Amino acid sequence: YKAAKHGGWAAVATANVFRGMVNTTEMSSISFADLVDEIGMMLSDLSKHGDEAVKVTSASDIVMAKTQGKVGILPTVEHLAIGDVLHRVDVLHGLGVRIAGLTYNLQNYIGAGLTERHDTGLSDFGIEVVRRMNDLGMVIDVSHAGLKTALDAIEHSRTPILYSHNASYSLRPSWRTRKDEELVACARKGGLIAITAVPNSLSDDPKQNINCVLDHYDYLVKLVGPDHVGVGTDTLVGDHVAFHAKMLGRLMGSLPAPYLDGLESPADGKNLVRGLIARGYTDTDVKKIVGGNALNLFRRVIG
Repeated sequence: YKAAKHGGWAAVATANVFRGMVNTTEMSSISFADLVDEIGMMLSDLSKHGDEAVKVTSASDIVMAKTQGKVGILPTVEHLAIGDVLHRVDVLHGLGVRIAGLTYNLQNYIGAGLTERHDTGLSDFGIEVVRRMNDLGMVIDVSHAGLKTALDAIEHSRTPILYSHNASYSLRPSWRTRKDEELVACARKGGLIAITAVPNSLSDDPKQNINCVLDHYDYLVKLVGPDHVGVGTDTLVGDHVAFHAKMLGRLMGSLPAPYLDGLESPADGKNLVRGLIARGYTDTDVKKIVGGNALNLFRRVIG
């Protein structure tokens, strides 16, 4: 909480998913029970730090937390590990979850993930999930969804959707970046594209720095305009590269850089503001990108 506050964040989304890795080697296969346990444990810890941070479930909650000098914690699931049980969406909403990814990297009952060999788009059940999320007031996140699944979500959702931690494929072709056609489609329906800053995801330079992240802000602002770009660092408080090495089963030396200089953790968040200013963005556009656009999305979708 102190690191997030030091970084200048008014609120952070939590990306709950990792506890499920105790019982599976693939995040796409985590159980609903493990996901709920993780959220419950997180909220229990949060309740003991009320002087520093507070759970937020709306745009007005985020603003209130900011005025109180606290960091807003927005419970968020990396993907909807609900199996084929629709009412579990309601359970997660009851726990405070207001942003949820439809898939992780592989196929689930909802649709196809980014690395699934055949992306068949949203299933009929997936369309039901999208409608239920719309009815409840939950932001649909397609960061790990396959291209067709993401485009289907954009088409079927009655509210704008979110790419919460991605970047441009045109600038950095990789399995984790997104094509122009889907990003433009997201923006046309009022959605938001938030840019990742995970080390080694946007550069192979052993001495990579914040500029490789800022390049994607420049590209996406030109592509979709400053009203549809936001911050989605997807970074950890801790050694992100060591975590990746462990999770991916790779040796530390096989990853080009030990960290991304200037955005080593959420504690460095203010450097994004400095970087955008240094690149000539107006105060108005900086305020939109680093929080205003996200608040507007939450007001339209969550309330």
